[in-house]
Amino acid sequence: MNPNDIQMNGYVHKELPQSLLNRIRKTTDTFEIVDGISYEQAVDLYKRDLDPESNLVIWEEMARVYNLFCSSRCKTVAERKDVYRALLLRSMFSDQEALARLNPQVISISEAATLISQYKLEAKPIDVIQK
Repeated sequence: MNPNDIQMNGYVHKELPQSLLNRIRKTTDTFEIVDGISYEQAVDLYKRDLDPESNLVIWEEMARVYNLFCSSRCKTVAERKDVYRALLLRSMFSDQEALARLNPQVISISEAATLISQYKLEAKPIDVIQK
């Protein structure tokens, strides 16, 4: 699929509950330094999501493992990006496939394998709905 053909869905939810907004804030506080997605942008995206709760659970698990791994390291943006990419891939693929696709720049394959193994949810590929 050509990424240029991807279009944003319209809003599915006019408002999100405060409890969900608080959880979104926590994930954006963790990842904005790496992915550049602000809280406001994330809220906009979640309002377009058919099931924001289930997708937020994925980002919370990624943040949990990211914070655990980075609590004693991740001094550089490049290192943070390696960890982020590893977890993003793992959220969509099995441990083995995520490792095969990773190509880390800073962390070692062994560190990446340890990191990926700490992610506890089932892999969930991104759904693309063709209209």
